[in-house]
Amino acid sequence: DLIAADVHTPGIARLMVDIESVGLSNLRVIHGDALEFLNRLPTRSTDEIRIWFPDPWPKPKQRQRLIVTRAIVIRLVPCLVEGGRLRMATDIVDYAEQMLDVCSSHPALAGGVVDRPSDRPITRFERKGIDAGRVITDLEFVRQT
Repeated sequence: DLIAADVHTPGIARLMVDIESVGLSNLRVIHGDALEFLNRLPTRSTDEIRIWFPDPWPKPKQRQRLIVTRAIVIRLVPCLVEGGRLRMATDIVDYAEQMLDVCSSHPALAGGVVDRPSDRPITRFERKGIDAGRVITDLEFVRQT
């Protein structure tokens, strides 16, 4: 079972159309802030958290909106079961470096940059990044004991 969360209304609408077209019944959609939903998740209840191509918020005054920061990773990790994975992908080099730094410094996470997983879908944002000549970075961290 999967839960998808996004604040972008057109993205949610597109996802709902896609769900209906392929007849998925194991996906729930939250139209809202994933971090607010995170407060409702019990400790050690999640096998995997995926963050594919989060908004890089490039302007200095927007940096507080980044989703992969020390403060947010500290909130994500307790939701993962032992052996649970935090998987991320971005086409922004400095964001990939931040993701790597933040997650590598968390004592309960082990991992780093990985080859593109075959099960990760190619998103519209990934296609835009590739078309613009940007390098895609995939990261995977596993919750340790």
